[in-house]
Amino acid sequence: MLKKITFLFYIQVLVLYSFLSVEAINLSPCAKWNTTGITIFGSNSKGNGSNELSLPQGMFLHEKTNMLYVVDTDNRRIQMFSLNQTSTTGITVASNINSMYAVYVDDDEMTMYIALRFENRVEKWIKGALEGEQIGNQCKQCRNVWLDKDKNVYMTESGTHSILKWSPKTNTSITISGRIDEQGHTTDRLYFPTHVYFNQANDVWYIADTLNHRIQKWNNNSKEGITVAGSKDGVGGDNAASLANPLYVWVDEQSSVIYIVDSDNDRVQRWLPNELFGSTIVGGTGAGSKSNQLKQPTSLVFDKLGNLYVCDSKNHRIQMYALIDNQPCSKNHSYSLFTKTNNINIVILLSWIISIGSRLI
Repeated sequence: MLKKITFLFYIQVLVLYSFLSVEAINLSPCAKWNTTGITIFGSNSKGNGSNELSLPQGMFLHEKTNMLYVVDTDNRRIQMFSLNQTSTTGITVASNINSMYAVYVDDDEMTMYIALRFENRVEKWIKGALEGEQIGNQCKQCRNVWLDKDKNVYMTESGTHSILKWSPKTNTSITISGRIDEQGHTTDRLYFPTHVYFNQANDVWYIADTLNHRIQKWNNNSKEGITVAGSKDGVGGDNAASLANPLYVWVDEQSSVIYIVDSDNDRVQRWLPNELFGSTIVGGTGAGSKSNQLKQPTSLVFDKLGNLYVCDSKNHRIQMYALIDNQPCSKNHSYSLFTKTNNINIVILLSWIISIGSRLI
């Protein structure tokens, strides 16, 4: 009965949105998600079938096509899943790749950049290619890759505790954050950073400084960072003021709210600007495979409707958490709920509703 009521709720959401001209939902800083996740890809056990995953380590959502790319590490492949339809079957778009950790797909969907941790490099894969081509120099224990609008490639060189920038025009690399081979928790150092998020609007980096158990905000061309979430002294924890081996950071550029995959605490944390404490939006109920649990999550993405997807690595699955409340934090808080356009992609929305329903009924 409860499942049917939940499905009816999503139908009501569809009816509401069908009257609007919406390109995407802007997330309220006080938004809420259903804390019970739905497994949309993979399962609770390893597998190598087209609808299975084995220790997925990263994700990338190509917003223009609504395609989700998953780093299926132990299967040595990149799987592409469509969020436009109900199918749970993935398409292999790159294979026979060792020690993958992250993928970034260019806007044109023709090029992928893949970080190979133990191969110590980033590879560029052209659509349809059978193998990739190394770009730049060595990237020791490379854990992340990111592009800017000028096609510069940013690499998280975890093994040297620094962030690299490679220019395709000059074929040279420079260090933009941290000090090479100098770990530490002072403001000018990093300690095994993993993921980086670049806000191109204001040239600000947000770095998951993993073994310092913190998120660092690093202004472009700065020599030091500012701790915006977690510990300032390099000590991890499991309370609201702490993080434990955060692996991924995503920033809402409208509100400056930070979302963090707090991996060793098996939760996703939301951190409002200038706050000393975060709040748990999903997970945090102990490591496990239940629908309200995570086990060593590694990355997250949001779709256009504000739904949250988490790469639940050791459960070998991708979990979806539906946005259920997107009201402003207070009546006095000015907030635009929707980014408007002249069109609404009802096909995408309806497919999403049907997909949810097929798993609930």
